[in-house]
Amino acid sequence: MLCRVSAYHTIKGSRSICYQPPHVPAHLKGVIVNLRKMFRIPDGQSSVESFYSARDDEEDDLPPGRVSKQQVKQAIQDVADSILRDMPLRLLNTEDGKIYARSALVTKFEESERFRSILRLTTTKSALEQKQYIFEVVKPFFEYAMLSHRWEGDEPGFKDIPQEGVYTLSTPRFGKVRNLCDKARSRKFRWAWIDTCCIDQGSSAEVQKSISSMFSWYRGSALTIIYLSDVVESSSQALLLSEWFRRGWTLQELLAAKVIQLYKKDWTPFSPESNHKDVADILDALEFATGIQRSYLKFYSPSVEHPRMKLRWARNRVTKEKEDEAYCLMGIFGFTMSVTYGEGDHAFSRLLMEIMRRTGDATLLDWIGQPSTLNSCLPSSPSCFSNAPFATTEMCFDGLPHPVLSFALAAKVVYVFKKAIRRARNSSRVRNGRNTGQELSVDGSDEDEGPHIARTTSSQSIFSLRRSTSLPFEGIPLTRLLEKPPRPYTLNAEIHITVPCFVHEVLSLYFTPVSGSYSCRADGIQPFSLVTCEKLETFTPDHHPSSRYLLARTWDPRLSYDSSNVYHITMPLLRQRLKNQFFAILLERLRDGRFRRVSTGERIVAELERFPPQTYGVRFLHLQ
Repeated sequence: MLCRVSAYHTIKGSRSICYQPPHVPAHLKGVIVNLRKMFRIPDGQSSVESFYSARDDEEDDLPPGRVSKQQVKQAIQDVADSILRDMPLRLLNTEDGKIYARSALVTKFEESERFRSILRLTTTKSALEQKQYIFEVVKPFFEYAMLSHRWEGDEPGFKDIPQEGVYTLSTPRFGKVRNLCDKARSRKFRWAWIDTCCIDQGSSAEVQKSISSMFSWYRGSALTIIYLSDVVESSSQALLLSEWFRRGWTLQELLAAKVIQLYKKDWTPFSPESNHKDVADILDALEFATGIQRSYLKFYSPSVEHPRMKLRWARNRVTKEKEDEAYCLMGIFGFTMSVTYGEGDHAFSRLLMEIMRRTGDATLLDWIGQPSTLNSCLPSSPSCFSNAPFATTEMCFDGLPHPVLSFALAAKVVYVFKKAIRRARNSSRVRNGRNTGQELSVDGSDEDEGPHIARTTSSQSIFSLRRSTSLPFEGIPLTRLLEKPPRPYTLNAEIHITVPCFVHEVLSLYFTPVSGSYSCRADGIQPFSLVTCEKLETFTPDHHPSSRYLLARTWDPRLSYDSSNVYHITMPLLRQRLKNQFFAILLERLRDGRFRRVSTGERIVAELERFPPQTYGVRFLHLQ
């Protein structure tokens, strides 16, 4: 060590002093000679001195505006890292059939002629500063193709691929992987990815990363090959019958991919075009098979907007694992969550609660089927959203067109506005103590004739519900609902959900064997029926348990806004909307005072018997 330090100071202090190396054994002299020739070290110059001389010559003695090869390599490395950051963790090399880790792709690039050409051509600082130029040269080397397929039989995993590559395997089990590499190579792609063998299932961290990044990987692919193993002919009918449309994971793969090519069972293209998303006939078939609008199929941007519509896209799809019903949708909604296999339907509940937190969409409470084991207010799977969102006459849900007001309804609205003006003019009577104790009538009994709505008093509800004794809940009257509409639900840390509802006590409930449904009467509600697989307690109006069952209409903030969702509507129009039919839920009171939602096989559609008074309001119920 002392000898090397002395040599260093000698060299740095004076270039004229030559370092004398120690005695070299005879058997190493030949090796040293070859090394001197390889690195072009002049005779009489030490390797240490040569290193510093070379470094000084390359960096310190460069002409103005010139850059060293090391600087170019570092720039290429930075560009490559930015590209690899968004690529899959492992990829198949289509030339040798081997699997490479993402970090090893840079080494493969440095062996390519493309890398050497950049080193030769990039010699000045101005050229080095053109990062976009370097990116455009480097990017094509790392372009990759993805496979979208459905798992069948004994698919080979990561550990089943030998170090020699897939081309050394001729068994049918590896046929899908070999054909993927062949098709990708024929399209000039060096890399390919398939979920069966490019994910190490033994690494929980890699599984988490892969599932969370799946959408972005398909979005970043230069080509997504869709292999339809059950399609033997190029016809729309054959395409529509493919089981590929019934798998959960293939939904996000179709939406994420920018360029797709469909391949039939014999690995021949369904159509000769390079991008089947640009083929009108194929796009029509995809739209019909998936129920997804053409604009979303062409290009989809992940978001939580219109969540119910997107959940309905997955309603008829199945996954091998129950948890995948939620995990395969994370990319579509644009967020990630922890992956925990074994949690069952809790995964979908967590997904839905995250959507509810971000959107406040009231239609997410409109579902049928089995509830989650986490909370009865949450569905257990996307199949619970099989029905289209319930739409009433004066509201627009999920982009549905606004119906035209009929003449009779328009006349009624105009008349209500006239009565509202009259009420404002007569407000001085109330201030002067001349109030009669009755609410101003809006039934047309004054000097003007108009459509009959209702006649109520301020001290008596049109419903016989004993809210003060049977339902001791804090409520919000209609007037306050217009001023400050509450959120449609509140998610609590204890997995309890607080939902503002218009509540009606169930007065009678009996089972009808012929129809297999329950016939119900609720306070202030027209008779209705419900279908459930649960066994409910039956009773008559004379012998009914006090508030054992409630019929609830969940509050939708859009009830208080006009069609633009910006301006509040008037009180008469809100009452008109509340009189329309609505979807309802049946609740059962639990011992702790909270409520449980009763699962139903069909949507409950109910309607008020009469127009609600202004004392009618929502009450906050805690569901679990």
